[in-house]
Amino acid sequence: MSQSNFDRLLQKYVAGECTDEEEKLVLEWYESMIRNSDLHLSDADKSLIEERLWHTIQMNVQVETTAAQPAIIKPITARTWIRIAAVAAAVTVVATAIILLRYAPRHTHPLAIVEIQPGYDSAVNETNGEKSVQLADSTLITLQPGATVYYPPVFTGATREVHLHGSAFFKVYHNPDKHFKVHLNDGLTTEVLGTSFQIKQHKTDRNIEVAVVTGSVLVYQQQGQEVNADTKTGVVLTRNKKVTYNAASNQLITGIVDDPQPLSKTKAPSGSGNRQTGEPFNFEEAPLGNVLQMLSDAYGILITVENEELAGRHFTGNLSTYSLFTQLEYICKSTQTIYEINGSQIIIKETRTGDNP
Repeated sequence: MSQSNFDRLLQKYVAGECTDEEEKLVLEWYESMIRNSDLHLSDADKSLIEERLWHTIQMNVQVETTAAQPAIIKPITARTWIRIAAVAAAVTVVATAIILLRYAPRHTHPLAIVEIQPGYDSAVNETNGEKSVQLADSTLITLQPGATVYYPPVFTGATREVHLHGSAFFKVYHNPDKHFKVHLNDGLTTEVLGTSFQIKQHKTDRNIEVAVVTGSVLVYQQQGQEVNADTKTGVVLTRNKKVTYNAASNQLITGIVDDPQPLSKTKAPSGSGNRQTGEPFNFEEAPLGNVLQMLSDAYGILITVENEELAGRHFTGNLSTYSLFTQLEYICKSTQTIYEINGSQIIIKETRTGDNP
């Protein structure tokens, strides 16, 4: 399409006189200018930009006509094209600013504004791999790409406190006299004595996940600069458990880590139906209730049956070399059941029509 023809087409679009095909051409131009830019926006946000863009063009680009020739459309001049481009850029900037404000953190109640203390050191992982940082108390932090941790050169107070932006793995040195606290976004704090855990902070939805590898942690939202241990409300996590902070709903949601690991070497109790081979998960005609109890003890995760009838079913098989969820899949296929994760526990249920055992 020639420049003069497109000039006429754009003026027709502004005047609301385009056919469906002509309007499609104009919108394709819009696609190339705005929608295919580097901005990562939702469909609703792009529609907002589109609406404001064309509204502003209509308000600023006037079709030059005369009283004697009201139907004559004059070609858009270079100066007018500059005006259109400037208006489009201005609207894009304004709309983007509005969108950024829309997605800025909002809270249903006031949260603590945790400030980095003067004198804190910082470590930033600007690489594509992991970066290890060892603190003065021998705590080891493994930063993921893009993560930053702020920490004091020496821990001198009653607690050991650091601030994390991004994702990292913590192996905290055990010190019962000084709790270790990790301050995160949205006033969220993870507090431990000595343990290892993973923290993932998602940039897109601002959700935060804390998963425990060893020991236990307390995850809570700090309501002020000082928190009394007696009034603290949160979630206590033990090994193989996790909690996800949902920024949209401002809730802490408990769950099970993706790959639970056995707490320690598991011994088969007498009468459990295990073969005497030294492999605790090698069963022969073992009641399902006994099998699930062994798994519960081994992983520290509550695994129950929906009803007592299911507990009496029998299972035969060697599960010693499989992960927990694979073990459950084999058990369910053999006993015509399904498993369901409900928070930090697992429930074995009867297979019903429509279920995929």
